[in-house]
Amino acid sequence: MVFAILVWAKLEQVANKNKKFEKWWRCVNIILCICSVFLIIRMTLLGRVSEQRVVELMPFHTFTTMSYNKEASRTLLMNVVLFLPLGLALPYIFKCAKNDRQRWMYCFVTGCCISISVEVLQYCWALGLAETDDVICNSLGCALGIMANVLGREFK
Repeated sequence: MVFAILVWAKLEQVANKNKKFEKWWRCVNIILCICSVFLIIRMTLLGRVSEQRVVELMPFHTFTTMSYNKEASRTLLMNVVLFLPLGLALPYIFKCAKNDRQRWMYCFVTGCCISISVEVLQYCWALGLAETDDVICNSLGCALGIMANVLGREFK
């Protein structure tokens, strides 16, 4: 993840200096954003069998189960990784923002809203456990992806 963030930050710097590369880079990121949303939908909603409707609203509940739940750390990490590409690509969607900070806030809020929507749909369609921890980890993944844009802009 760190490597992806650093590579994206460097490519952001190159895009800021070269207008032709910037247009190409924006197209690549728009495609990545679309693919990320489809991947999120595929991994979280499609292909799952409707079981029971369960919700876990206690934040960081999964952390308390790590001593006996061998899948807890993998699940948390996968939730972070799933939203990282979305965070990498979203800053190129919100080019109309007034400034970088506003763009980054739009990106983060969009990532959070997508995550909350997925959890609500999982609950409504009884497609697994709808957890607050998933939203926290998904938002963290999106924020880490956004950090690539922050680093690319701040360290020109």
